[in-house]
Formats: sequence, structure tokens, C-alpha cells
Amino acid sequence: MRADAQRNRDQIVAAARVLFTANGVDTPMEEIARAAGVGVGTLYRRFPDRDALVNAVSTDMFQRLAEAITAANASEKSAWAVLQRFLRSWSEFRLGLLQDPMCHGIPAAIEADPELREVRQHWLDLFEDVIQRAQDDGDLRKDVGLLEIATFMNMFIRDERSEVTDRILDVMLDGLRA
Repeated sequence: MRADAQRNRDQIVAAARVLFTANGVDTPMEEIARAAGVGVGTLYRRFPDRDALVNAVSTDMFQRLAEAITAANASEKSAWAVLQRFLRSWSEFRLGLLQDPMCHGIPAAIEADPELREVRQHWLDLFEDVIQRAQDDGDLRKDVGLLEIATFMNMFIRDERSEVTDRILDVMLDGLRA
């Protein structure tokens, strides 16, 4: 893909991610194109239908989460520090995987799209590994796992970030500590 075409694609995915998260996947395609700074024709050349755009945004979302864990793994010494850093990154992304309006169609999209299924599984594997290592080190409670942590993050990431949400994340992390 040419550099300008890739830039347009990236701008469209970024704009769609923001608008889908705020307004749901029924956001008009014209509004997405306008927010991305491209014409509607450019949007439809890259994404022939709404499902293709939703899949691209979902893939991007899971890639961002996997990259956040990978970055934390590269710079932190303990699994507990990796988990803390990852959860803080996740809250900054504002990606509540169950609560966001865009996420209602993800299960069907995962079923239909092998690339999306693969990137999601990669993120889950990385997340599970960090959780297991933190438990093995004795830093994370043994009675919680990915499901409980992800559920809390989904409930937590519903509102704009503030000092209160940062404090709530601190309390949650304290509660997860063994």
C-alpha cells in the first residue's frame, strides 16, 4: 500500500474508533470520513462496507492492547508491574471491551474474521501469561483471573478519565494484590 493510502486508512480507522466508541457502530460513514479528513469515496475504497470498517477498528483495538502488554513486558521487571502498567494503559485507551457501543458486534465479527480472531487470541494469550506470572510470583491473588480483571476494567472505563478514576484504579489494584 502506498504511504498516502496507508495514512488515509490509518486516519479512517482512528476516526472510526473514536466515533464508534462514543456513538456506536451506526455512526454515519460520512461523519467518519469527515472526522478522518478524507472523502467518502476514499473511505469506501478502503472499507467497502460497515462490517469491514468495524473489523478493522476491532483488529486495531486488540493490536493496541497487545502492544501495551508487550511494551510493559519490555520495560518492567516484575509481572505485577507489567499488569499494573498494562491496566493503566488500557484505561487510557478508553477501550471497555464489553461496555463500549462498538463492542456489541465483536463476537460475531470474531467468528467471521480469522485475522480478528487471531489478533484477539494473541492479546488474550499475553494477558493470561502476565496474570499467571503475577500469581506465580505471589503478587496477584490466585482467586482472580482474566475474566474478573477484564470485567472490572469494562465497568471502570465507562466515563472520562479523572483523578477519581485514577484513584479507583489504584483501589482496584490494591484489591488484586495478594
